[in-house]
Amino acid sequence: MIDSLLAAWGASLRRHWMAWLLGSMLIFVTFPGIDLTVSSWYWDSAAGWRWGSHPLAEFVRKGLPAIVIGAALFVQVLYLAGKLLKQTFWGIDGRIAFYILSSLVIGPGILTNELFKAHWHRARPSQISQFGGEAHFTPPFMITDQCASNCSFVSGHAAMGFWVIAFAFLVPPPWRGKAIAVALLFGATVGWVRILQGGHFLSDVVYAGLLVVAVTWGLWRALCHRPTAPTDAP
Repeated sequence: MIDSLLAAWGASLRRHWMAWLLGSMLIFVTFPGIDLTVSSWYWDSAAGWRWGSHPLAEFVRKGLPAIVIGAALFVQVLYLAGKLLKQTFWGIDGRIAFYILSSLVIGPGILTNELFKAHWHRARPSQISQFGGEAHFTPPFMITDQCASNCSFVSGHAAMGFWVIAFAFLVPPPWRGKAIAVALLFGATVGWVRILQGGHFLSDVVYAGLLVVAVTWGLWRALCHRPTAPTDAP
C-alpha cells in the first residue's frame, strides 16, 4: 500500500513538479496565518515556549547535526577503506560515496544555509512580536531585514532530518518505499521539534523538506539509479 502510494506520488511529482511547487508556495503565501496559528499552539504568554529547553528537544537541536554529518563521513571512511583493502563494504562504491557527500553539501549545506538562511533574514517565531519578541512576522519567500544571521527560512535542522532520505533511496526496491516513508517521517519529526521550540515556522520545515528531497532525489537519479531492464515475454 505504502509503496504504491509513494510510486504514484513520485510519478505525479516528476510529471507535474512545477504545479506541486507552485501549489505548496501558494498555500503559505496566500494564507500566512497558518504559520502563526501552528506556532501559537506551543507558546504561552506566561510560560513562553513550553518545549523550548526540554532535554529531548535540545538533544535534537544540538545532537542531530553531528549525527548526520558523522553518518555521511562514515560512508566516506567505508569507501576509502574499501579502496585501500581492494574490497567493497556494504556495496559502497565511488558513486554512492560521492552521492551521499554531495547531497549533504548541496542540500542542507549550500542551498539551505548559504542561500536561504543567509539571505532571506526571516525572523524566528521566538523573535517576533506575536510571541514576546520585537521583530515583525514576514511570510515565506519575502526577503526582509528582521533577522541578522542564522535566520528562520528555511529550517536547517529539518533539512538535515529530511536528508536521511539519501540512504532510503539506496535501499533495495522491495523495501525502498517503506524506507522513504520512514525517512520522511523522521524529517517531519525533527522539523516539528523545532516548531515546538519556537525555532521555526511550519513553512520553514515544509520548504526545507521539499528542497532537500528534490535535490537528493535528483542526485540519486543522476548518480546511482539503475533502471530495471524490461524482460521479454515468453
